[in-house]
Amino acid sequence: MTDAINPTFVNNAARNIEKATWILSQRQNKNGGPLLFSNEISEEGSNLSFAVEFGKIVARLDLLTKMLDERYRRIGLNYAQSLLFLNFLPVQ
Repeated sequence: MTDAINPTFVNNAARNIEKATWILSQRQNKNGGPLLFSNEISEEGSNLSFAVEFGKIVARLDLLTKMLDERYRRIGLNYAQSLLFLNFLPVQ
């Protein structure tokens, strides 16, 4: 499954989600009020569930990106080591 996934595109998806959450939290209507009640920080309390949930999504995408990058690094290392150490065929 991971052969078809490009780590660059996964990283771009994470950055796009970060931008989208920022846009959603900053947009205002004509009266200057928030267009979407995403986060609330007031005297009564704070509700940051929107930021937390989207933060989890971004973190998972970043983790997937690192895992995919590590996979390609390991493939390169294994290939280099096989050339360096000249793996011999087994002899009986």
